[in-house]
Amino acid sequence: MKLIHTADWHLGNSMHDMDRTEESKQFLKWLKERIVELSADCLVVSGDIFDTATPSVEARKQYFQFLASLLDTCCKNIVLVGGNHDSGVLLDAPRDLLEAFNIQMVGSLGERSVEDLVKELTDESGNVIGISAAVPYVRETELRRFRTNEAEDFAKNSFEGLYSAVYEAAEKKRAGRNIPIVATGHLYASKLEGRPENDEGKDAKGHGLRDIVGNLGTIPVSVFPEGFDYVALGHIHYSTMVAKNPKVRYSGSPFVLGFDEVNIPHYVLAIDLEKGKEPVVEKIETPQYFAFKRISGSIESIVAELRQLKNETFDRPLKIEIVYDYTPGVNINESLASVLENAPFEIVSKKVNRAVALFANDFSDDFLDSVDVLNDEEIFKRLLMSKKGVTEMNDDLQKILEEYLPLFNKVVEEVETENKEGV
Repeated sequence: MKLIHTADWHLGNSMHDMDRTEESKQFLKWLKERIVELSADCLVVSGDIFDTATPSVEARKQYFQFLASLLDTCCKNIVLVGGNHDSGVLLDAPRDLLEAFNIQMVGSLGERSVEDLVKELTDESGNVIGISAAVPYVRETELRRFRTNEAEDFAKNSFEGLYSAVYEAAEKKRAGRNIPIVATGHLYASKLEGRPENDEGKDAKGHGLRDIVGNLGTIPVSVFPEGFDYVALGHIHYSTMVAKNPKVRYSGSPFVLGFDEVNIPHYVLAIDLEKGKEPVVEKIETPQYFAFKRISGSIESIVAELRQLKNETFDRPLKIEIVYDYTPGVNINESLASVLENAPFEIVSKKVNRAVALFANDFSDDFLDSVDVLNDEEIFKRLLMSKKGVTEMNDDLQKILEEYLPLFNKVVEEVETENKEGV
């Protein structure tokens, strides 16, 4: 069986208020071309199809137009699951209609039985060529029914119970036939390829994620039964194996979703799959509609580099983030005004260098006037220091920060969502 694994499209994303409609349109057109070129039997999208729970009309239109465009291709199986950014209710609403076109949608787990997650995959002649075990992003309340004992590690224990039950249902559906089983997941696994050996996945920011909130921390590869022939994961934005296991992989996002990702190639994965054999994986780099660049340093050096860029030509729209060292009395916007006139690029983000010490007594009007964008964590840290009347972090304050920062980030996310909904 030949399948295409992709995830984390985040349709409707507008990183730094950029209009990314044409970018996602071009990607979906490119993806269809690859599906046809490779004669793929199945497309698996492992969550975060949309960027928010209330995607725009245009984002939904792109999604449905793309699914419709595959109906007359060689790809007779489409497996879609919801991610943490998606609304399971919204994704599941047209489920019966999608099923009529052989599109399996599992937007959320809810009270679904594990048998409801399992489906036969067929070729153009109707022959069964595989089994899908479509597991979406699972919330803590949904996991509790799969907990097998009172072990301290709730996530590990519950996910083991869930995937064991799903595998048992998939194996029953396979019924001894020589066909592979493909499982999905949208979660945060530990021991990712390319990370340090001792990294258990606790560095959420290093993986392009917000801080982990609640009991759904990092998941070890051992939760996935060996009998799965491939596990298609979503949630991490770069392509990687889990614990050096070639059967358990993140495809990564096809798009750059943050300036910390600009130097990371983005892929979809083409998988040749047979029961009981190591999958043959081809990483296909996705074309990028935009060019992204981050420029860091003193305001003077940034201005000099931008002047050099003005003399260059670009084959794609260039979007720039600058990360500058704070200089008292120097306004960043005034410093950039002349160099930005008729520039063949756009600065979409300005941030103060995080390496600069941020003390409470620096939280002044002239500082704020020169800061276009502050990192949320830095703002919270400075407010906390100001509230406690200290000028630098200490161990006690650090503990408070670690305890309440995830809650602060959650509030910020909810406010941003409400603002978008109100637009």
